[in-house]
Amino acid sequence: MALLDYKAFDGIEILDKNIYTSDLGYFSTIFNSASLDSIFIQDSVSKSIKTGTIRGLHFQKSQHAQAKLINVIEGSIVDFFVDLRKDSPTFLSYGRIELNQETTKSLFIPRGFAHGFITRKPNTIISYKLDNLYNPASEETLLWNDPDVGIIWPEMKTYHLSPKDLKGKNLDVVLKEIF
Repeated sequence: MALLDYKAFDGIEILDKNIYTSDLGYFSTIFNSASLDSIFIQDSVSKSIKTGTIRGLHFQKSQHAQAKLINVIEGSIVDFFVDLRKDSPTFLSYGRIELNQETTKSLFIPRGFAHGFITRKPNTIISYKLDNLYNPASEETLLWNDPDVGIIWPEMKTYHLSPKDLKGKNLDVVLKEIF
């Protein structure tokens, strides 16, 4: 697999968000229906307490696949996405982008990608807008450190993963299950 710039992936978008600051704090519009044709039906939030927390690489199969709009509300992450779309010219390549509370960027990932991130600061809060409801029976986890994927994760003293993420499947198993 190869690390590619996000611009190489069809459907990956970096959206600008306006942030208005004052001596009271800030206000930001993360999403409006004009930017992505109002495709979202679920809004979720996750908080990772420790630096070096890895979440992913997650995706949902077939008709339960999800497009995601990712925003960092608090903290900092390096976000990774792996193209699992068989007919895509970037099939089995991955991209990465750093997002944090100071950036004016949001990341849109279309259906057909595995997605994950690592926190670079404690108490990182992520907002996800999703275009399909969560379906536990369709969820898959691609092993975060599978050598066939080849993601180079930021070096940390310690990595923190959930039991589900530690038991992720190797790429060859995932490909057999989805194709």
